[in-house]
Amino acid sequence: MTGQDVLLRDGTIARVRDAVAGDRDQLVELHDLLSERHRYERFFHVGELDGLRFVEDLLPRLAVGEAVAKVVVVEGRIVGLASGTRTGSDGDAELALVVADRYAHHGVATLLLEHLAVAASGAGVTDLVAYVMADNAPAFDVLRHAGFDLTSTSHEDTVEVRFPVRLTERVLEAMISREQRTDADSVAALLRPRSVAVIGASRRADHPGHQVVRNLLRARFAGTVHPVNPHCDFLLGQRCHPSLLDVGPVDLAVVAVPAAGVLKVVEECARSGVRDLVILSSGFAEAGPDGRRLQDQILAVARESGMRVVGPNCLGIANTDPDVRLDATFSPTSTGRGSVAMMAQSGAVGIAALQRADELGVGLSAFISAGNKADVSCNDLLMYAAEDEATRVVSLYLESFGNPRKFSRLARRLADHTPVVALVGGSSHAGRRSAVGHTASAVTSAEAVDALFRQCGVIGVHSLEQLLQTTSVIANQPLPGGRRVGIVGNAGGPGVLAADACESEGLLLATLSTETMAAIRAIVPDASSVQMPIDLGSGIGWEAYSEVLSTLTRSGEVDMLIALRTPLPALPYAAFTRALRTALRADPGQTAPPVATVAVMLDPHGPGRPVSVGSGHVPVFAFPEDAARALGPIVRYADWRARPHTPVTEAPPGSRATARDVIARTLRVSPEGGRLTEPDTRQLLAAYGIGVLPSVLADGAEEAVDAAEWVGYPVVLKVADPAIAHRTDAGGVRVGLRSPDEVRVAAHALLGLRVEHPGLIVQRQVAAGVELIAGVTQDELFGPLVMVGYGGAYTELIGDRSFRLTPLSRSDAAAALRDLRTAPLLSGYRGAPPADAAAVENLLVSLGRLADDLPEVAEIDLNPLIVHERGVSVVDAKVRQQPLPRASEAALRSLLPPADAGEDR
Repeated sequence: MTGQDVLLRDGTIARVRDAVAGDRDQLVELHDLLSERHRYERFFHVGELDGLRFVEDLLPRLAVGEAVAKVVVVEGRIVGLASGTRTGSDGDAELALVVADRYAHHGVATLLLEHLAVAASGAGVTDLVAYVMADNAPAFDVLRHAGFDLTSTSHEDTVEVRFPVRLTERVLEAMISREQRTDADSVAALLRPRSVAVIGASRRADHPGHQVVRNLLRARFAGTVHPVNPHCDFLLGQRCHPSLLDVGPVDLAVVAVPAAGVLKVVEECARSGVRDLVILSSGFAEAGPDGRRLQDQILAVARESGMRVVGPNCLGIANTDPDVRLDATFSPTSTGRGSVAMMAQSGAVGIAALQRADELGVGLSAFISAGNKADVSCNDLLMYAAEDEATRVVSLYLESFGNPRKFSRLARRLADHTPVVALVGGSSHAGRRSAVGHTASAVTSAEAVDALFRQCGVIGVHSLEQLLQTTSVIANQPLPGGRRVGIVGNAGGPGVLAADACESEGLLLATLSTETMAAIRAIVPDASSVQMPIDLGSGIGWEAYSEVLSTLTRSGEVDMLIALRTPLPALPYAAFTRALRTALRADPGQTAPPVATVAVMLDPHGPGRPVSVGSGHVPVFAFPEDAARALGPIVRYADWRARPHTPVTEAPPGSRATARDVIARTLRVSPEGGRLTEPDTRQLLAAYGIGVLPSVLADGAEEAVDAAEWVGYPVVLKVADPAIAHRTDAGGVRVGLRSPDEVRVAAHALLGLRVEHPGLIVQRQVAAGVELIAGVTQDELFGPLVMVGYGGAYTELIGDRSFRLTPLSRSDAAAALRDLRTAPLLSGYRGAPPADAAAVENLLVSLGRLADDLPEVAEIDLNPLIVHERGVSVVDAKVRQQPLPRASEAALRSLLPPADAGEDR
């Protein structure tokens, strides 16, 4: 039976699925085994046949669509049931909820409620109604903590509780919070095993199984290590076991056998009571359909036995906690202790990342190589990091997204206090094609990824080196309080290059006060320049260099510093590092905020490791451009974190119903979808508060004249054919028509065009303003994207557009506008009056609501959107719809089913 695998509160893997007729006996047994107290709370009295009667009434109703029901299954047994049975009231269904006594405090009831709400909504139910005994505190707790908007009415000993089944932002946040705690505990258990079995341990030094055993011993793993190899008695001083069955239960099994033998090994792990698996072997979903089927079989066995799985086709996992010291990878580089939780989907990239991280002094709290991501994924690491006190930064290399909406919610929650740095491989056409054959999945468009990262505060980077360099800075330095950068060096050229690179990253060269420049000149009288970039000259020694740095950090006039060293005799490496340590050591009397500082040593033979300063480190780069590329994304993240993030608002229920009626009616006429007519477009958008400029359809020149008289001069005349995407390109628009004669001449000309559907649209011409384009497009994986950009006839030529994922908050909409190169036009460019940006933000939020509520809307195009000093005018609107199944279940808590292995949850 199909369903969704989920984690219960204690880490048990369960399955949520639809209740079916074949569940009769188990459902009756579920009720019969309830304690008398729970049975009384369920039926308001104790009767031996109550459960049987309820089940035999429910199942026929399920068959005819009069009820919906979900069950939770653990180890093949039903442990919970939630049902909604339609009542006489339209849209109402009565809620019944029962959980086995043994699972009363495992989160089963809340889980069932979430899944039932989605199923009920899909079946046309609008409200669930529950009748609860007044003293049944646990039941009220379940309903309240689920996050739904409850209303209650008391009736003597019972209370009627009613709530709408919509997954509002409040409900979704409550779901994410519960999932985060449960999932974090599951990943924490994976990373803190007390015993590890390495199945496929080998004498060959180049074999992954040998290298994992070596790394576990080299890291001095705090638990026990059990090499498993039937052809080997001892390995690296450890006794080998012929089979896992000879070892007994272990917390973690690392599998390093050929793909063909993995299924048998996993079955042995299940029989032996292994808690978690790391599968290093390749040859699964990344190898094609046969490999995917084998991967699905393996995951099904693991789920049935409650085992979490990392991989397959991965490098392994590590936890540097001194109480654990786990290095279950086959990386040649050891993982040093630090505050960065890292995930690399690719094993090869993971090896390179660990080596470069070590060179840059990036210490890790945890490392997971996800591989094909059959089970444990990026989203799991985000939830773990949110609860892990040792993690201050998350660093990700990804090649796929499976559930970007969930990633967005998790990353946004985490990024409010913990930076997330991410590199996505496969955003180009060639990269996507390669990634599919590499880790069995591929990311979507670069625009969607960029929108996702910008919206949820993820620090997006463009290369592996930038990923690690940026991680190094943000893990070791304070967040900059602004964009002002100070550049100090002992030569002019590198400072110029640094200034150029900083400007390209959107950083601002600090403007120093007269007092600060005078102080620097007093320290170095012969300095070549005391303005940014500061050139202290080739003869500067460490004492003066240090004093200048101290002056800048105390001035309050810089938010970050780039300290440059050109290898000149007066400032050798040791002297430069001494200058940094002296200048940046803690000053008890300092009142200015700490300044993020990085160093650049233009010496190809000099060490690149960070410079220790007190309890922290100053990252060291080889070139000025590297420093700027590391600082730029961090400054943008600091800006995001400093801004208030407004919550997503919802459309009134009535407007949602009106819009759905439009979509349902038009799909009945055209089941295959297509463009909406102008009246349907107007009605759909109006349901969400988006008014389109009034227009009148005319069949001929005289009708156009009458219409112009009605709407009022001056008017615009357009061809009405909805199949024409760009009327201006087709010569199908005439503007500024001020008399009947001008309208007649224009109408005859437009009617003479060869179009499929002849006809005219007459509109009053609105006052000039800033022309924008706004709309919605559907991404196959990421869902709806709201777009805003420079509009009008030159929108494609200018190519200035910004995207955001739904749901869209007011702050998201404001950020989308700020991203535009042409954004200054809204602020009153070159003396023009400022335009009503707030009205555009409101419109973008409304588009986001519409797209989220109606996934059948494939495309919306509002162009031009004319922004006035007060208000906006939507001059032209096009909407295309397509039949599309509702996808609200994507928001539910779940582990990926085997068929979807290889993607994030």
